[in-house]
Amino acid sequence: MLAVIAALLVGFNLGRSFPKQDTEDTQPSPTPLTSPTPTIAYLRATACGIAFQYPNSLTPIESSDSGTIYASTSDPDATVLVLCQNEIPRIPLTPDKMEARTLRAATGSATVSATLYHDASAKDGTPIDKLIFTHPKTGLDVLIGGIGPIYQQFIASISLL
Repeated sequence: MLAVIAALLVGFNLGRSFPKQDTEDTQPSPTPLTSPTPTIAYLRATACGIAFQYPNSLTPIESSDSGTIYASTSDPDATVLVLCQNEIPRIPLTPDKMEARTLRAATGSATVSATLYHDASAKDGTPIDKLIFTHPKTGLDVLIGGIGPIYQQFIASISLL
């Protein structure tokens, strides 16, 4: 069975490497000047008590009751982690690496303070941002970690349920 799957994959990849030859003379079609707008998904993480939007280039790859990891299909470095649990430790950073944020409830009436930590991986120094706050209704701490423009879009869309 594995040999059949391997043969299909090798054959598929070989077929992609050979250029296709057209016998017809065709004029190249004009390329559109605007790029397509990415589709946005809206998700409610009920266990964490939040809702957010994310581009369709992010796919949930691992999920549990306490969190989900979203990875980008187009950029392997664009990953977002959503985690909720009791007492997430705050990161001891200098004030210049911390940013105060305010999150709003879905109804727009309530707000909660959050801290965006501009940190780095202890393993290799890769920069990573972590938004941490305590949800006022559930009492759980919520951590949303990631980096880059997709992460910024992700955290800008968060609303409390």
